[in-house]
Amino acid sequence: MKRPIKICNQCRKPKKEGCKQCAPKPFANISRQNQHFYNSTRWRKISKGYKEKHPLCVECLKKGITKQSEVTDHIIPIDKGGDKFNSDNLQALCHRCHNSKTGKSR
Repeated sequence: MKRPIKICNQCRKPKKEGCKQCAPKPFANISRQNQHFYNSTRWRKISKGYKEKHPLCVECLKKGITKQSEVTDHIIPIDKGGDKFNSDNLQALCHRCHNSKTGKSR
C-alpha cells in the first residue's frame, strides 16, 4: 500500500527531500526586535570569541558528555532583561541543548 503524499505547509506542493523553499530558515524564530541584534557585527564577534574560549557545551559537560559548543546562548534571555554583552550572562551550548532550552522557555 502506498503512503499518501505529504504536502508542504509553505509552498503547498508535495514535500521533497532538500526542497530549498521549505527548508528551515536561519534565525526565522527570532523576534523581529532581536533580529537586528543577532545579525550585528558586534554580537557575531562576541559570540565567536566566546565559543573559542569555551569550546565545549556546558550542559553536556554536566552530564559527563564532551561535545563541541556551537551556539553562544544568553542564560537570561534578552527579552526578559538579560544583559546582551555581559559574559556572565553567556554560555556555550551545542545545538541540541540550545534547542531544548529555547523550547522549554517558550
